[in-house]
Amino acid sequence: MSLFDLMLKNYFDEKMLEKLSKVKILIIGCGGLGSNIAVMLVRSGVKNLTIVDFDKVDVSNLNRQNYFFYQTGQEKVSALKDILEKINPYITVKALNMKIDESNIDDLILQHDIIVEAVDNEQTKMLIFKKAYDHGKKVVLASGVAGFGDCENIKIKRGKNFSVVGDFVTSIKEKKPLAPKVMAVAAMQADEVLRMVSELE
Repeated sequence: MSLFDLMLKNYFDEKMLEKLSKVKILIIGCGGLGSNIAVMLVRSGVKNLTIVDFDKVDVSNLNRQNYFFYQTGQEKVSALKDILEKINPYITVKALNMKIDESNIDDLILQHDIIVEAVDNEQTKMLIFKKAYDHGKKVVLASGVAGFGDCENIKIKRGKNFSVVGDFVTSIKEKKPLAPKVMAVAAMQADEVLRMVSELE
């Protein structure tokens, strides 16, 4: 048992620790939401993560995304994998530098227990939700993360096998996303994932 595992024993019972070590989580999108969600889940004991994105770290991302200045220009999935393995070197992270679409999403979703939607594109959001629903997978989504000064408006809407986190109003087309609100939504998404893990058989 690693030192990281010993630390987690102070926070979870054996049943939850076993679930955290076995659950397979897919995070689609490694920007402001996805990078922060991944870090929080690894700190919380998740050991099997697949992270998917097709973009590179840009200096303009550093106001809200969990990367460092020296990583600018790197593939997001490679940079994030490196960060996660520095937090806990005993995890398994599969980093896929690819764009999600109809041709590849089904196989990816079927390999995982919980899906996390962390993308900007509305069509891709709907595709992730539809495919997760069709395959009976648990999914956590976001809607409304832009702006600042109104984090009290963030809500969680839950249904069968899904949760949606956000203010359900603001759009990145109208307001810029900044770290406080983005990270608040990311934290709530990560918390919803943990809740779903606890409910797994």
